[in-house]
Amino acid sequence: MTIRPILILRNSPGNSCGAIPTIITTTDRSSARRGRARNCPNRSPGAGGCGFATDPNLQADRVPLIWLPHLDPAAVLITPAPEMFTDASPIGALTPAFARHAVDGEHWLVNAGHGRLPAVLTGGATAATPAAVVIPLDADFAVRADAALRLWRIITGQARGQSPDRLTPQQRRRLALTLRALDGRLAGHSYRVIAQVLFGETHIPAGPDWKTHDLRDRTIRLCRRGLELMRGGYLDLLRHPRQRRG
Repeated sequence: MTIRPILILRNSPGNSCGAIPTIITTTDRSSARRGRARNCPNRSPGAGGCGFATDPNLQADRVPLIWLPHLDPAAVLITPAPEMFTDASPIGALTPAFARHAVDGEHWLVNAGHGRLPAVLTGGATAATPAAVVIPLDADFAVRADAALRLWRIITGQARGQSPDRLTPQQRRRLALTLRALDGRLAGHSYRVIAQVLFGETHIPAGPDWKTHDLRDRTIRLCRRGLELMRGGYLDLLRHPRQRRG
């Protein structure tokens, strides 16, 4: 089994993201607790499995997320520089805001002025060793090269510049609607109820006119896209904008 994210957020039944507010406030809390007890049993230290990589009580928007570097083109792969490059600098000037050791190396999140830049120290690289950067010749080469340049500017004390936003404001708004629609659908609510919460009750017609209303079609598309994201489509959000769907 391949685990893609390095840090795994705790899932709650019927909710794909702890940072997304539930759209209906009348949720049966007792049934939610029963579902949580069934799906998330407590484990003793000797019960097998693996522990949480981060505090499971934190909400998703409070957890430092680190992705595997082959999935995240913004991650910089740092290795020891070849011996012939005697002028290569170490990265000792960097102070990670977050660091965690894993089997494939040391994973860092570095403050980059506007946001954080992920870096992975591999192949025995340390903060004290002369460093080089590995940039695979894949479809995201340009994005990876830009991330490496940002890291070099941080190390050399040059202007950091602003991190390129992977999502436009319109995409961010649509993503928020998608996750809220998914949340409502997983909770068992109808398309009509979800649409009323997302777009306002006054915009949703009563009676048979709802069946042909454009907001019904839009709500259905949001719910379907939400299911796609939940089933692995969220990885599209890490890709280059030209390769991303939605």
